[in-house]
Amino acid sequence: MSPSEHASLDAGTRFSWSLLHPRYWLTWLWMLLLFLVVQLPFRFQLWLGRCLGRVLYRLMATRRYVAQRNLELCFPELPADKREYWVKQHFESNGMAVFETGMAWFMPYWRLRKRFVIQGESHWRMIERKGCGALIMAVHFTTLEITNVAINRLFNMSMSYRPHNNPAYDFVQRHGRERHNRQSTAVDRNDVRGMVRAMKRGEWLWYAADQDYGPRVSEFVPWFGVDAAMVSAPPRLAAMANVPVVGINYRRLPDYSGYEITFLPAFKGLPSGDQKADLERLSQHYETCVRANPVEYLWVHRRFKTRPEGEQKLYEK
Repeated sequence: MSPSEHASLDAGTRFSWSLLHPRYWLTWLWMLLLFLVVQLPFRFQLWLGRCLGRVLYRLMATRRYVAQRNLELCFPELPADKREYWVKQHFESNGMAVFETGMAWFMPYWRLRKRFVIQGESHWRMIERKGCGALIMAVHFTTLEITNVAINRLFNMSMSYRPHNNPAYDFVQRHGRERHNRQSTAVDRNDVRGMVRAMKRGEWLWYAADQDYGPRVSEFVPWFGVDAAMVSAPPRLAAMANVPVVGINYRRLPDYSGYEITFLPAFKGLPSGDQKADLERLSQHYETCVRANPVEYLWVHRRFKTRPEGEQKLYEK
């Protein structure tokens, strides 16, 4: 990588004195609190996270309704009490994610490395030996921050993300995501050229297309039997960079002792040149991952917010 490319990548995480303006003091106080909490024992932090999740379940009525509605649409065959049990577990999962984010951004790696169980690494090593990068089809599970630590230690992975509106928070977020690998960088999801350049350099690009970002950047594909707006960029990004598309899955271990990360083989024949077929195939991949681990998926996101023209909204009470 040339010095000019390094400079452009590092610009996003460069500290500015303007970040110490009083308007950001609450942000820095929150980060300090996260840093201090990270010093606590690992299992105790996850217990605190589950407690926090139970409180959030009571307080966040709107988000609770969104999760309930999503599960009703995706799992209509389940009894209502089963879906509600999943909603409660999902809020506990979100509570744990708060503490796991602090671990990912502030905890030293020697404390984290023993928490990861890696499977299928050889699938990605075969691609790496060919000297090319890859497009990672990641899933919006609540464990994405903590598991990205392990992925970034094993591979030179850049991460597509939406910059935060609060520049102090965005600085810490980027630094936390990039600190585990000097070759990695967080890339604005709107920076198509930056993402393609990263993959052409041989980097692995983390990209999650399983959220509703509106009709401008999406196409409708079936997801759990319901039309959902899926980000349409992945097949085009892979074609532009001439890299394979790979899957990944991750979850908490049942005893809360750590995390299982499974590297999946490259999708054969993707991109195929048929944009609609490729997106439907990726949507099926996402659905398979979620069905295997429904509690940890980000159900509080309005996955079906954008509707085809003339179709009624799905989140009206």
